[in-house]
Amino acid sequence: QYQRRVRGSLVRGMESQSLARKPGVQILELTHEEMLFKLVDSDASFANALRRTIIAEIATLAIDLVEIENNSSVLSDEFLAHRLGLIPMVSKTVDKFADCRDCMNCSNFCSMCSVEFRLAVSCEEDGTLMVTSKDLYAQDNTLGVEPVQAEGDTADGILIVKLRKGQELKLRAIAKKGVGKVHAKWQPVSCCTFWPVPVVEINSVLAGLLTEEEKKQWLSLIHI
Repeated sequence: QYQRRVRGSLVRGMESQSLARKPGVQILELTHEEMLFKLVDSDASFANALRRTIIAEIATLAIDLVEIENNSSVLSDEFLAHRLGLIPMVSKTVDKFADCRDCMNCSNFCSMCSVEFRLAVSCEEDGTLMVTSKDLYAQDNTLGVEPVQAEGDTADGILIVKLRKGQELKLRAIAKKGVGKVHAKWQPVSCCTFWPVPVVEINSVLAGLLTEEEKKQWLSLIHI
C-alpha cells in the first residue's frame, strides 16, 4: 500500500533490433505512489532487463537489525522483527551511506552505513492501542531517513502490532543499505510490470477498397 509501483508500456516498430539500440522514456503519469512511463524504440528483452534492474539493483534502506528491550505484546520478537524489516523507508539520501557489507569503519554498523531508530510505546488505558510506523523515530533527523507514509497528515502509519492495557513494546532498530537481490525488503517498488504496445500501420490503398461494413468489422477485431 505504501510502496511505489512502476508500470511501463513498450512501443516497438518493425525493425526491433536496430531500434533497441536507441531506447527512450516518456513519463506519462507520476504520483507519490506510482509512475507510468512509455519505453519507445526498444524491444522486450531490454524492457525486461530494465524491470529486473528496478526491482533488484537499486539500493534502498531497510531495517536489518532489531534489538528488543521489552515486548509484552501477543507477537513474538522474531515476528516483530520481520514486520519491521518490511516497512519501506524514505531512501532519497541512500547514496550517502556505505553498504554495510563494505563499510570500512565498523564490523557491524555505524553512522556511516546505518540509521538508528527507537520505538517505545505502552498502553495505559482500556481498549486497543495501534502501534504503527509513525511510532518509529530516527535518532538523527538530519539524515532524512524515515518510514514511508501515505499522502496526507491524517493518514495512518503501517500497523506493527496492537497493544492492550498493561502491554509494552520497546526496541531499537537499525536500518542498513541493501538491494533487492539480497532480500525483498530492500526492493524500491512493490510491483514493476510492462506490456508491449505494437505500432499499427494502415495501408491506405487497401483500406480504401474495403466497404463500410468491412471497415467496421476490422475495427471491432483490433479493439480500436
